[in-house]
Amino acid sequence: MHQMIFCRRGVHWRRISDGALALGLLLVVTGCSSSKPAPDCAGLVAGDAWVQPAHAGSREMTGYLTLRNQGASDVLVTGVSSSQFDRAVFQQKAGPDGQEGVTALAPFVVSAGDHSDFTPDNREIALYSPTQSYDPGDQIEIVLACGSEHASLSVAAVVRSNAHAAPDINKDIDSEADTREQIIRDAKDGGGDGASDDSKTAH
Repeated sequence: MHQMIFCRRGVHWRRISDGALALGLLLVVTGCSSSKPAPDCAGLVAGDAWVQPAHAGSREMTGYLTLRNQGASDVLVTGVSSSQFDRAVFQQKAGPDGQEGVTALAPFVVSAGDHSDFTPDNREIALYSPTQSYDPGDQIEIVLACGSEHASLSVAAVVRSNAHAAPDINKDIDSEADTREQIIRDAKDGGGDGASDDSKTAH
């Protein structure tokens, strides 16, 4: 007589004999069990953390980083805060570069051995109402909350502009237009400083 034991993780079927039932159960349960999330921040580390300065007239700054889980257990990230701001939240951008708005990002898991990126074209940490003004080069502390114990992971982020920002096309166009207008003005004024005065050499 044989007994059929199965688990759903995909769907894996294992057929075992009565004599190997105990061993089969152990193997199947081990194969079907999932890693239990760590109660804290475990092996989570943050890298390349930076904060983009607020746009003119705005009281919001945005932070970006890469989270890597170097531990053996998954880590659940439940929230974010900073004592240098009134409020901080995780946000998910909708559409290219957030053109369709943003939505609050629910708690998320960084799997063991995996990473999670927050980049300007995807996800961000919105930092509202800074307690003071910040300039490029200043440091900001961002604190992540993790696991059922609400453990904290402090991250030092530097204020800087987006190094991968697209060039300002409108600025280039305006510059070219200014150059053309200057050439026209120089021509009307006699060709500019480098032009020769033909009247002095004429006979």
